Amino acid sequence: MNIDLIDQINNWGKNSFLKYGLIETIINIGLILILAFIVSKLLKKFIHRHYKGNKLFILRLKNIVVYSFAIYGCLNQFLPFSDITKILAASTGIVTLALGLAAQDAVGNFVNGMMIAMFKPFKIGDLIRIDSENIIGTVVDISLRHTIIQTYENTRVIIPNSTMNKAILENISTTNNRKANFLELDISYESDVDKAMDIIKEEILRHPNFLDVRTQEEKNNHIPPVITRITGFLDSSVHLKTTIYSKNNAEGFAMLCDLRYAIKKRFDKEGIEFPYPHRTITYKEEVTKSDAE
Repeated sequence: MNIDLIDQINNWGKNSFLKYGLIETIINIGLILILAFIVSKLLKKFIHRHYKGNKLFILRLKNIVVYSFAIYGCLNQFLPFSDITKILAASTGIVTLALGLAAQDAVGNFVNGMMIAMFKPFKIGDLIRIDSENIIGTVVDISLRHTIIQTYENTRVIIPNSTMNKAILENISTTNNRKANFLELDISYESDVDKAMDIIKEEILRHPNFLDVRTQEEKNNHIPPVITRITGFLDSSVHLKTTIYSKNNAEGFAMLCDLRYAIKKRFDKEGIEFPYPHRTITYKEEVTKSDAE
């Protein structure tokens, strides 16, 4: 009696909307889900152990692939799904064209996301600058569709991966924790250039964010930690330029602001003048014959 009841339950829906018996379908779906869960866990451990790049992106891709197969396996237990699959297979060209047109941008972003994951022009946590978009900030997420950048204004900019892959960008974080900052100042021609250079050097060496990047060999050869150069003679000023290193862009920006203030105070005290636009006019008096007589 129990065996007959089990057969009746198992045969319920068979060949009408189930490929197999009810009990077999439940067992198959359970096995598919368990297998997908195990494969997902194993791949997750493998990625964390061996992959050094954007793990979040690869984990998302892993989830899409594994669970897509799992969902397909579960739905394939039902006859209506198989019928739909046959219809789609018979009209593959039309469906492919329709999907291609509808998902052109999505597929493009996905492919470009894969390119970013493979070639790693930047990763999560990198500080990047995109001049064409006038954007500078830290990469906080790279998904299958877009990249999210957090700016200095604490806003988040979402950029499609197709744009990121084509853009000319500067990865500031790949400079081995050394950011070059340029301090540019103009002094008047009447000012003492040597004194101005000494003041600039003293103020830079005092600043806590200044980073001495000299090698031991350069130190042994007495190469100074700060070098200021004259880079041009302008209409009313001498142009001075100093390269200063900091740990990162944020510290470099703050250091330049502090130095401009401190150097301005020292220049005022030491008599070093900043130039301002001025014009010299020469007046020539015309002498007439009557005046000459």
